[in-house]
Amino acid sequence: MATVYRPIDVLEKQVDLIRWWSRSQYRGGFAKTFQHMVDKYSAMRDYDPQTGRHGKPWKVDEYLVSRLDSAETFYVRREIISRLWDFTDVYEAHDHEVVLPQDLPCPRGFIYLERPLHIIDARGKVTSVKGILWSEERNAVVISEFSDAHDELDEVNQRQYADFGREEAVKLNGELPLLHITQWEWGTKVQNLTIDDIGSTESQVDFHGDAGNLPGAREDYEANRPSYAFSLNRFNAFMISLWEFVQEQIPFRMPADRPMLKRLKRVNSPLSEVTVVELRPVDRPPTHTDPDHVPQMVVWSHRWRVREHRRRWIDKHGNYRETTVSAHVKGPDHLQLIEKDRIFHVRK
Repeated sequence: MATVYRPIDVLEKQVDLIRWWSRSQYRGGFAKTFQHMVDKYSAMRDYDPQTGRHGKPWKVDEYLVSRLDSAETFYVRREIISRLWDFTDVYEAHDHEVVLPQDLPCPRGFIYLERPLHIIDARGKVTSVKGILWSEERNAVVISEFSDAHDELDEVNQRQYADFGREEAVKLNGELPLLHITQWEWGTKVQNLTIDDIGSTESQVDFHGDAGNLPGAREDYEANRPSYAFSLNRFNAFMISLWEFVQEQIPFRMPADRPMLKRLKRVNSPLSEVTVVELRPVDRPPTHTDPDHVPQMVVWSHRWRVREHRRRWIDKHGNYRETTVSAHVKGPDHLQLIEKDRIFHVRK
């Protein structure tokens, strides 16, 4: 599978993807396949605010190049991927079925997953998701999914390997082939979807354009509607959960080193840092080897106020981290709160 050895190497993956969609002689086939879908999205059209009319739909390749070039870069560790993906298998959204602008951690972002997700597509095939691009547009967020051309579990890859050979298939499709583009209009239900929410078989055939008219496609769409709805629910819940997790965690932004900055500068890329999304290690109490050690209980006598202050630590990778601890009240809730005045004695 496609791998990186350092989080900052994702910047080069992002630049390579931009280069493929702007220069590759093979991008035309992908653009033609997905243009039929894009033509149906109101958020991906020119818009005249004075008349309120929609103009021409955007071209797929030009859209991806412009959004990838201005998207914040995120590298998601496999531990948090596994936690969130396993969580979506049993997750039921009740108060958060629709997508809203405040769900996004930033207007545009490109996520590179340390390990790919495996989902079921509309035809019941196992496909991989290695990269995810989102972009806030006029009235929606547009999400583009990219698969992993090196993933041997991906059934689309298996067919490509059989037809062209592994190396030639990666050359034709790039390391991160475009898998799907969709728009989530604000207020649209994206979780707890049923087979009625994904539309009829005829609508699936029409939506997928030429791909929907391939031999056996119509029968596959009809037979796999329940599994496709389940897979959509899991992926959508993963995206919402990941966005929430990113906003709740302390961002760890890793700047590109000097050699990487030079390579980015040579291709005129504005990218400069990667936000690493990972689980923080659990702070466990020290284990005492002394058999005579007796742990002491803290006997609280009162509560007191703690001022806002800075906290610094070194993470498991040796990087210095810093956060702000908000003002709060320390001590058990049932005890008396002691208010104290702080006196400063300044000597000249």
